[in-house]
Amino acid sequence: MNSKATAAKIAKFLLGAANRRPGEAARHFHGYAVLVIGVQKNSAPGVPRGTEPHELEDRLRPYLGSRFPAFEFGRIGIDSDHEVLFVIAQPPEDGQRIFPCHKSYQNDDRRDSLEDGAIYVRGTSNTWPARSGEVLALVERVRRGGRPPIDLEVQVLGPICRVDRVDEALESLRCYEEEQFSKQPTPDESTRSSALLTLPSSVFGNPKPLSRQDREQALAAWRSKKAEHIAEGREHFLVLQQDQDLRLEY
Repeated sequence: MNSKATAAKIAKFLLGAANRRPGEAARHFHGYAVLVIGVQKNSAPGVPRGTEPHELEDRLRPYLGSRFPAFEFGRIGIDSDHEVLFVIAQPPEDGQRIFPCHKSYQNDDRRDSLEDGAIYVRGTSNTWPARSGEVLALVERVRRGGRPPIDLEVQVLGPICRVDRVDEALESLRCYEEEQFSKQPTPDESTRSSALLTLPSSVFGNPKPLSRQDREQALAAWRSKKAEHIAEGREHFLVLQQDQDLRLEY
């Protein structure tokens, strides 16, 4: 357990397990991946006792990096001198980043080697360097994370009142304002081309002298904002209704 080869092999398993697709991983053991150390076909000789979790983590950290997901470490005693070890990787989740290898290791068997910067993925029983399609799938895993849904709770803190015929009332007020504005006397342009008109105090603004051209422009600008004015008027009606309800309560 103290050899570099063993640490690199465990690191490769964890890297591949962390880069799995959540949907595929969930088919087995609810997404957990387990590496059993100290067993072989038809027997469980174990490994020498004495491996401590923090010591194993220290040997793995150079390969995994500081932002690698947590993993679990367990053991079952075989006899007084030997035990079977378990390294348990957490289920992958949508939104997780891609976890590359952070340190190279060269082994006589290339299958056990590691390359700095390489991305490893894992199937049901082995780990290998990611191919292009597998890298793209991991990119999609990152994108699927998004933001968690907003937990919104709505409560009614007062009485609910229905305001009838709001649109009709607002349209009537608009027509009245426009009619009053249009009724302003217009001087004869042939004799008083430079005369100014006075804008009445209304939604068009404070009284001030306007030429015929300025008045037409002001009226056109006001008409172009009909939807905005209707929305503001509706909000005003609702506020008035709420104020009236509060006065009735007191």
